[in-house]
Amino acid sequence: IGLDYGSTSEDMMTGCRIHSSGWNSVACLPDPPAFLGAAPSTGPDTMVQQKRWATGLLEILISRRNPVKAIVREKLQLRQCMVYLILLLWAVRSVPELCYASLPALCIFTNTSIFPK
Repeated sequence: IGLDYGSTSEDMMTGCRIHSSGWNSVACLPDPPAFLGAAPSTGPDTMVQQKRWATGLLEILISRRNPVKAIVREKLQLRQCMVYLILLLWAVRSVPELCYASLPALCIFTNTSIFPK
């Protein structure tokens, strides 16, 4: 549940804002759980949800609430910024992973090896 609106990933934006203000966060795990989400049940619904998350994370990355800017202007620590960047760059990481995953098929079709002889 996010309080800082303006992105589809408002929970991430709220967390970055809280940490940038110098607050500490703790995990609250009540029994029974306070909130239960509804996960997508079909393949297309899952892809739509993943696209929504990726878009929201990239929006935060290019917004004025960017964690890199928060190091300079606010109280965000370097290690916190690095964790936020790992999470915010999740969608961009799919491009090299797709290239790497397609290498075996390329080698089989072209009868070549990616390793030097």
